[in-house]
Amino acid sequence: MGSGLFWSLVLAAAAAAIYFFQKSNTPSALREQPPPPSSTSEWTQSESGNPTQIYKGKRITVFEADNGWKYCIAHPEDRREPYFSEAYGTPDIAQSEAIRHTERLPSLHRSLPEQRRELRRQKEDEERSAFLSGEPHVIASLSSAAAYATNLSELRKVERKVETRRRSIDRVADSVEVYGSDEEIERAQELKREVSALADRIQIRVAELKAKRKTPAASKIQDT
Repeated sequence: MGSGLFWSLVLAAAAAAIYFFQKSNTPSALREQPPPPSSTSEWTQSESGNPTQIYKGKRITVFEADNGWKYCIAHPEDRREPYFSEAYGTPDIAQSEAIRHTERLPSLHRSLPEQRRELRRQKEDEERSAFLSGEPHVIASLSSAAAYATNLSELRKVERKVETRRRSIDRVADSVEVYGSDEEIERAQELKREVSALADRIQIRVAELKAKRKTPAASKIQDT
């Protein structure tokens, strides 16, 4: 056997030995990957016809409720109270979210109540924005009505309307403090200042009209 062939065989044997040594010392966590989350094919039907399965020692059941689909996670081996989710749009979404909940993974889908809350919040945002945009015109109209009121009865009507607007502005301002932008907060505070100033002007006019109403009676007493 030539020396070149001999050393080739030696190097090949050494490479094989190193390969098997490294494989035998590879951590088991790297060699044995955990199974992927349960797929829909692993679900069976319960006696009630609902999708169900035992997953990591817990029974998961998906069932129709509240115009959607909920999941329940129970512990067959103990008496702990089952966990009931909110309703989701489809059974597939409820199944997926049940597995993610068991795995302590974040949700990928919003429940139906969450969607309704989001729509309600969007509607409130739109209504709040419309109120902040339109209220200056309402205050200006009330200010004009107060300025041109010819008697105390007319002015009192305007005063009651201004007080109603003040309460509405206070409610919106409180909401804006929590949910609004910096610009909306400033606009709400400006509305509060405007309606307060209008209320003060009305009080001054009320006092003036009361004084005018008393003047003829006082003059009549002096004449007699």
